Amino acid sequence: MITAVLLTAVICIAGTYAVAAGGSHQDESTTLNVGGSTTIQPMMVSFQETFEGYAKVSMNVTSGGSSVGANSTINGTLDVGMCSRDLKSSELDQGLVAHIIAKDGVSVIINSSVTGVSSLTLEQIAAIYSGEITNWKDVGGNDKEIAVIAREDGSGTRECFDTVMSSTVSGWKMKSVVSQFASTGAVTNAVTSTPGAIGYVSLGAAEKITSGAYTVAVDGVMPSVETVNDGTYEIQRNLVLATKGPAQGMAALLIAWILSDEGQKTVEESGFIPLS
Repeated sequence: MITAVLLTAVICIAGTYAVAAGGSHQDESTTLNVGGSTTIQPMMVSFQETFEGYAKVSMNVTSGGSSVGANSTINGTLDVGMCSRDLKSSELDQGLVAHIIAKDGVSVIINSSVTGVSSLTLEQIAAIYSGEITNWKDVGGNDKEIAVIAREDGSGTRECFDTVMSSTVSGWKMKSVVSQFASTGAVTNAVTSTPGAIGYVSLGAAEKITSGAYTVAVDGVMPSVETVNDGTYEIQRNLVLATKGPAQGMAALLIAWILSDEGQKTVEESGFIPLS
């Protein structure tokens, strides 16, 4: 629970944001529209439950993916866009400002029907997603066809994964017949229910899987808070909130609160990696 002292400090910080931006606070009766990344959405709903109670503002939290979050903030549909990736230069050029709120690893998960595979190299993962490797026996597993599961274009998780694969193998491209899904939950469900499947989800989502799939190491390193922070786990990204110009009013208050000690505790409880 946020203390009175902390709340006062956060409100002062939010006021500083607004003054620095040359703007004023939003009318407290208005709705703060927040949307985008399906990775961040469940955590934002956790923030919403407390934030609405003390900030006297209604929050509308929607999903749609990171690109939807960025584009809808650019065109004014959203006050705050949720992006599970860094903002693109084209988005920054259109006036978006990035506010990093957490870090995250992207875990590679495999259906439990696959045996004999506890670690994959980045090169092997890239080859699976390009269609070069199609059977688990080719990477030390049992004789089973690989069902490749991915996020859809526009997803921040997809952007992170594709960037790492492209930096690993020059000219890498994901094969066109990959099954693509629109949310973290949909990917998790697909991998846990499809024999031979491989997919990728946020670290927090992977840790919540209790049956049907398991996480594999990448280049011998398991994803964790420690390995993401020290850089030994390579598939990782920032979680970002985007505003059109410097954050003002209730948007600034929300961001300042998330960056507070209390907010970062919620980040950790949500399965992500706090900034401090």
